[in-house]
Amino acid sequence: MRRLAVLAALAVASTQAGCLMSRYLAQAAHGQVELLGKARPLDEVVADPDTPLRTALLLAEIPSIKEYGRSYGLRIKRNYNAYSSLRRPAAVWFVGAADPVSFTPLKWCFPIVGCFAGLGWFDEDEGVRHKQELEAAGYDAIVRPASAYSTGGWFPDPVLSTMLGGRDDAFPELANVILHESVHATVLVPDQPFFNESFASYVADTLTDRWIEERFGRGSPEELAWNLGQALAVHRTARLLDAYRQLEKVYASKATRAQKLARKAEIIDELVADLRLRRRPNNASLTEVRVYNGGAAALIAAHRACGDLRHLIEAAKTLTRKDFATTLQDDLLPIGALLGARCRRAART
Repeated sequence: MRRLAVLAALAVASTQAGCLMSRYLAQAAHGQVELLGKARPLDEVVADPDTPLRTALLLAEIPSIKEYGRSYGLRIKRNYNAYSSLRRPAAVWFVGAADPVSFTPLKWCFPIVGCFAGLGWFDEDEGVRHKQELEAAGYDAIVRPASAYSTGGWFPDPVLSTMLGGRDDAFPELANVILHESVHATVLVPDQPFFNESFASYVADTLTDRWIEERFGRGSPEELAWNLGQALAVHRTARLLDAYRQLEKVYASKATRAQKLARKAEIIDELVADLRLRRRPNNASLTEVRVYNGGAAALIAAHRACGDLRHLIEAAKTLTRKDFATTLQDDLLPIGALLGARCRRAART
């Protein structure tokens, strides 16, 4: 499942200029109010005889998942005490864009909460409309469903019906998404989606591995389903990141724009054939892969330096905008080294 850290735009003054921002803020406010209005306490939903058994079983597991996250220093705050049935296939529809011959994502900036490399629309038609507008302006653009999102602690995020699956991986996936969004509520550096998403993915995946083993045991259907999904994702992600690196070299070359576009088409043709993709990737979708997965090497090194995942999370809590060289910084190796150094310094005190 794909998640999204959505800005709490409705929590700030809606003075951002432009028709798009007015449209976006209005739908964000309406969507958030509607979502919270549908929320019911978890205990009430679990006890309701009209609640499907599978839904009740999944929701009943959430308090223990939250407690597991707390034991590693995650700030669950007021989140996931209620449940909202959305009666739609996604929580929001994420729209992102990038230049056709560079991996420079288009960014949207808001007062207080900072800059983001995408926007989440509560209405699918609005998301599609926004994507089409970006394409008409000459950008590579994407729109895709997100099963969950975080307001970064601005509001009490409920559990959403879109977060619940029905197969053997339903419990691991639910734990993963709760833990992922809880990382966002714990560590969220303004203007740094590459770090925020990579860090949340790394921590949540690591914790999910441990939680499954403790909760269901090795060799359980839940562990097998989770590990199979992870194995398939690793191969796919590695191939997508390889294409990203190939294209990065093309875009940095002295070739003409036409030559770059021609070589880009060849590399993406090969990628589509290798992975048998139904949808053709572009710079926006490949940038998103990098956002969620590009920091793994840096974070693994930081984890090793910190020794314990709790120490890594505590070090990450100290990060601020000033620790990053640029807005939307995609090179996380310096940040990984910084986290390791702070862990070592803390160990000496």
